[in-house]
Amino acid sequence: MCGLAGIISHNKNSSREFRLNIVRNMINEIEYRGPDDEQFFVNDKVALLFRRLSIIDIKNGSQPIYNEDKSIIIAVNGEIYNSKELIRQLRSNHTFRSSSDCEVLVHLYEEKGIAFLDDLVGMYSIALYDQNENKFFLARDRFGIKPLFYHNSPEELVFGSEIKSLLKHPKCPKEFNWREALTDPWISGAGSSHLSGASTFFKGIHQVQAGSFIEVNLFNNELNEVRYWCLEEILRSGSDRAHDKKYWIEGYHALLEDSVQKCLQSDVQVGSFLSGGIDSVAVTALASTHKNIPTFTVLSPSTYANEDAKYAHMISKEMGLTNHQVLFRQDDYSIIEPDTYKKLLWVCETPYCGPEQVYKFHLHKFAKKLYPNLKVILTGQGSDEFNGGYSTILSPAYENDWKGFLSSLDMMDENRIYRNSDTSNLRVWEENLGISPIAKSFLKEVSNDKFKGSPLDSYLLTKYRDLQMYNCWHEDRVAAVNNIENRVPFLDHRIVEFLAKIPEELKSELLWDKQILRKGLVSKVRDAYRFREKVPFFYGKDVKSTHRMMYNLLKANDYQLLSESLSRSTDILNPDHLYSIFSSMDDDPSLMNFEFLLRIVNMGLLSSMAAENTQSFQRESIVLSSLEIEDWSSEERLIATELGIKQIKIIEEDVFELSPGIEIIKSNDQKMYILNNEQVEFILLREDVGLWFEFLLKVNGENTMSEILNTLGLGREDIEDHLLEALEYNIICVKEALLERNL
Repeated sequence: MCGLAGIISHNKNSSREFRLNIVRNMINEIEYRGPDDEQFFVNDKVALLFRRLSIIDIKNGSQPIYNEDKSIIIAVNGEIYNSKELIRQLRSNHTFRSSSDCEVLVHLYEEKGIAFLDDLVGMYSIALYDQNENKFFLARDRFGIKPLFYHNSPEELVFGSEIKSLLKHPKCPKEFNWREALTDPWISGAGSSHLSGASTFFKGIHQVQAGSFIEVNLFNNELNEVRYWCLEEILRSGSDRAHDKKYWIEGYHALLEDSVQKCLQSDVQVGSFLSGGIDSVAVTALASTHKNIPTFTVLSPSTYANEDAKYAHMISKEMGLTNHQVLFRQDDYSIIEPDTYKKLLWVCETPYCGPEQVYKFHLHKFAKKLYPNLKVILTGQGSDEFNGGYSTILSPAYENDWKGFLSSLDMMDENRIYRNSDTSNLRVWEENLGISPIAKSFLKEVSNDKFKGSPLDSYLLTKYRDLQMYNCWHEDRVAAVNNIENRVPFLDHRIVEFLAKIPEELKSELLWDKQILRKGLVSKVRDAYRFREKVPFFYGKDVKSTHRMMYNLLKANDYQLLSESLSRSTDILNPDHLYSIFSSMDDDPSLMNFEFLLRIVNMGLLSSMAAENTQSFQRESIVLSSLEIEDWSSEERLIATELGIKQIKIIEEDVFELSPGIEIIKSNDQKMYILNNEQVEFILLREDVGLWFEFLLKVNGENTMSEILNTLGLGREDIEDHLLEALEYNIICVKEALLERNL
């Protein structure tokens, strides 16, 4: 993980010194990406500056790198995992001055030209200057793991590893693109696929697309963007029907094991983020056969409730690895304060910033504090997207299988077509009749839809975009700001190309709920861990504690972040409506739609910070503590206490009554108001809470829970989550006293 920034002049109106000073300001904005070394190259056309985080060949791996006669200059942010094989092929004809994994690229380019990109296994963003051909290239790995942005104007092309570095250039636009952000289907939560390229949400600033390179002809300043790796073409290239399930499982795991081993290449310490889910378990299990690595886990009320933290502890213990459970205590507001969050948002430079980034930022920070020589973290990102990871979540409850998953994807693809302005008016037929009478083929014809792939292909291309705009993006930033490089073994193009060839008749067996991954780990991981049900990170049971943490962040300092987000955006956002939405969330203990409000606030903050262009990241002194756990089962009560969790044990003979000051007013059969000291505290709708609506009306301080359940014909599982929530928020209590029975 490193940082680069540069300028390509389209004219000669500025001096070398002037351009180098500008580039130095740009690279200083992202100095955390390369704390170990700084080098530059400058001539009449090009100014390039590079900051390095030293991981391989710490002493001799400085960049930019030159070929033997210094006619070709290259700077690389990332890792070339197959560099040793490439060096063996080239050593007889070239002189290598180091054992750096990146030096091989300058010589590979000499041999093959820009087609050398086809030979690479790894993650990288590359700036390459060929003085012989008077060309400059900007290139990016196949999944966009390593970032690279650019802005082009008649005077010059400006590029850098992060958007904020470009904003330091005096002529780069500093305007947030509200239209692009507000209409982005993933930001708004639209249930549709999306096939456009990855964007930045900043006007005039573009990503070098994953699997692409930009060629700049320095004779005439023309730009040409070329895709050298195309996922859509790979998905349409046809499947391989010559093999059985065993071949696919064994072949997949051979590639994954090789990818993990390659990701361990390092002259510094390596660690792993372990959530307890199958993806991080697989990476950690395979890595542990080669290195004894420390593991790091988020221990929060959410990961306690969904048991991620528990499984991470048990798995690490069985593997003989040290597991650090980093504590995120309930109601500890020092974890993230408004000014700290703004700095984190500026690091991430995307509206997608949220609780996941808060958790992982602190996890990286803890790891770096405890292990100063740790510069590499392995994660399980990229597994869900191509292994069928979301299949069980996206399939409907009434058809929870591969067929149901494909039906959901077909609906998402149809929604994508309806988003086209030419077809949007046709949606009224579905709204009137409950189901669309119009054939999808006609919709595609009307919309002039050129996409020829299946709904599954459309979905995979959507996830490919998501990887570039969310997963890889934020993993890079929260690691980089802590001087750590994030590595993602699942995002090896050899693995994805292999998966794309699985024939249709085997996909339901191999890709439903990531069976190809789970079955291949039979000799590495116990069944209890291999077949553990997927639990999204911090989501699931008790996600409300995470949402409440972020909600309280927006309330802090008299709504500081909400107010600042509106400072430059009242022509875009309606302040009264925004505050009304925020206030109404106090009536929803689960805060289920909070993340959409947070994205709106993020947009306003980014718009303001970009325009002012004065924000910079300064390291905070706070480093969270960890909880050393020897045996989870015997220490569970202590763990809950450390987290600040009230452990309430309910027995069916409990008699419940409304807590003092609480009054329930039933408006009609569909709505009730819960008052606290004559003030409306919550509004409950029958359609939202279901059977709990009926149960709450029967709470009278006389009947036991068992009696109420029997009267209504309900089971305890029908209302238990709502009951615990009502006890937590002191809406009801056990008669005479709120009995806290610690487990």
